[in-house]
Amino acid sequence: MSNRFIFPVLAITSLCAVAQNPAAAPAKQQPAPTAPAGAEKPAAPKLPEAFLKAKEAAEKGDMATAVKILTAEAEKGNVEAMTAVAEFYVAGRGVEQSAETGVKWLTKAADAGHPPAQTTLAMLFFNGAQGVKKDEERARFLLQQAAEAGYAPAQFQSGAIAEAAVDTKVREPNWKDSRFWYEKAAAQGNPDALLAMVRYHDQGLGGPADAAKATESCMAAAKAGNVVAMNEMGVRYQRGTGIRADNVAAIGWFTVATQYGLATAFINLGNCYETGNGVRQDFSRAGEYYAAAAKGGNPVAQMLIGRFFEEGMGTPVNLAYAYVNYTRAAAGGLQDATKKRDEIKAKLTPAQLKEAEDILSGAAAKAAATSGANPADTGKKTDPKKADPKKK
Repeated sequence: MSNRFIFPVLAITSLCAVAQNPAAAPAKQQPAPTAPAGAEKPAAPKLPEAFLKAKEAAEKGDMATAVKILTAEAEKGNVEAMTAVAEFYVAGRGVEQSAETGVKWLTKAADAGHPPAQTTLAMLFFNGAQGVKKDEERARFLLQQAAEAGYAPAQFQSGAIAEAAVDTKVREPNWKDSRFWYEKAAAQGNPDALLAMVRYHDQGLGGPADAAKATESCMAAAKAGNVVAMNEMGVRYQRGTGIRADNVAAIGWFTVATQYGLATAFINLGNCYETGNGVRQDFSRAGEYYAAAAKGGNPVAQMLIGRFFEEGMGTPVNLAYAYVNYTRAAAGGLQDATKKRDEIKAKLTPAQLKEAEDILSGAAAKAAATSGANPADTGKKTDPKKADPKKK
């Protein structure tokens, strides 16, 4: 059975988050760009004194003290502290890594009926992660307990596991089980489940297709801080999928997503500036956004910035830099980049080829860092947070 949809719940977060929800959501969420219309921000829960002290120690980098404080609380029977201590042991932060000790604490909390501990323990058993022996039967039992108790992350994981088990080769695949749990989690505002429901509504999986509902779910996920959903909202505004087309609104969502470093959003925003879609056409700015994603190792962006250097779009022609980026994109698996790399190589002078090979080998890294030169740079820098989209 494929587990491509399954992500470990276990994650070391800030102690504040650990205290409130020790089993972090499977995909890291970012602060929401705006609150939903009419929504009121709930008051932050008050942390117990011991957790505040542990949080303070962790923020100072003193993980050992944090673990010591939390262990004392765990030994008093505090299930949240048990779960937090387990995370430290499994990850080996502040203590010597010990999956055995982590599982011991998680088991105590899970046996006490603590859904976050049940979920974290279930995913460790399901994936066989962090040195924990795989045990799918036990994992399913624990996850079912947490999901039936109404714990949204467990409901999402239950949906992910059910989806991974769907046989897509049969005439009528059964999407209803996964949809059931995704809907449960989405109803509680779980960002990952909300994003999953975008696909289910769009494709009519386990129910009727409804683009408007898909967009509504996507908007909710984006406002809840899911960065992938932010980028997807930009795409949906561009295409008018389930919502009235609005290229300027698309630019806004792409821009927000770039603030959290999402490579796809940088590429989409760069494409808007390259084509003049929702903004004035600006090759230089397009190149800056492509370059930002290329520096992060995105092969599509490397291919795009290679073309900019080859054709002199928003930057002087630089075949050496074009070769470097095509080479990196080819290494990332893009077949078209392999062809372009070979074409450019045939045009390079010996000096240009040496320059490119020095960059690729890392020999020019120190010089580039000193001078500010970089084969993914196209000129002036644009702070995505200060982007000012304008209509054509």
